[in-house]
Amino acid sequence: MKKLLAPLAMAVLVFGVASMVVAKTAKEAPETVKIDDCVAKKAAVAFPHGKHVKLECKTCHHNQATLKAGTDEVVKPCGECHVNPEKAETPKCSEMSASKNPFHMKCVACHKEELAKDATKKVPTKCDECHPKA
Repeated sequence: MKKLLAPLAMAVLVFGVASMVVAKTAKEAPETVKIDDCVAKKAAVAFPHGKHVKLECKTCHHNQATLKAGTDEVVKPCGECHVNPEKAETPKCSEMSASKNPFHMKCVACHKEELAKDATKKVPTKCDECHPKA
């Protein structure tokens, strides 16, 4: 029994620390977020969060309508709902398609809208502009 206690205590400690690290509040918003929970064929995306703070939080964090920058509200990561969706109609981030992947649907559509307003803007719309070659 004592032999199991130390590994069990260590597992609880590691899980507890990991869950605290994962749970970020709006006050702790990073400049860059690595989107890697659905990596399949392409490299992870280094999302420049700091460049997007002019948007309302709910634009991307659509399931957190009251989320505001600088608050103590815990921010749910996209993967929480989009890695293994509970509902069939929820877009799954492991999909490669532009019409099925939530990032491709939301991000690329927004970037294309921005380019339609101002063609001189430098916003990524092609695969390799977000997913660097390894």
